[in-house]
Amino acid sequence: MFDKFRFPMVMCVIATFAAPLPCQAYVETLRLPLCGCRDYAVGQGSVTFTESFGEKTRSDGGTLIIEVSNIPLPPGTELRVIVHDREIGTLKLDKRRNGRFVLEGTAKKAVPKLTSGSSVVLKLENGVTVLW
Repeated sequence: MFDKFRFPMVMCVIATFAAPLPCQAYVETLRLPLCGCRDYAVGQGSVTFTESFGEKTRSDGGTLIIEVSNIPLPPGTELRVIVHDREIGTLKLDKRRNGRFVLEGTAKKAVPKLTSGSSVVLKLENGVTVLW
């Protein structure tokens, strides 16, 4: 009696395990604070690292955003952005002494991956550390 159902049941079991499971898109976000050094102690900032996986509206990869405020330097000053002891760009202060740096990963250029122990430093051209 059950012999005629055996083949369809076996095929259903095989199809269940052979078919790939649907992948869910997700985004991981890490935020790190930046503190002012010595003469720049009033300055503050934050680093946001976002990495998306399987999302159709954005390309897979990372986005690095650094925002600083209240930096006691003249407007227009450029700060070198250094991640993991490697310079990745510059951030320019606006007339309110705030600044924003955005780096988005592409197929040809990856964004440095950040963890909770990562090193992010903003320095002047002469090598003086402003934020870390």
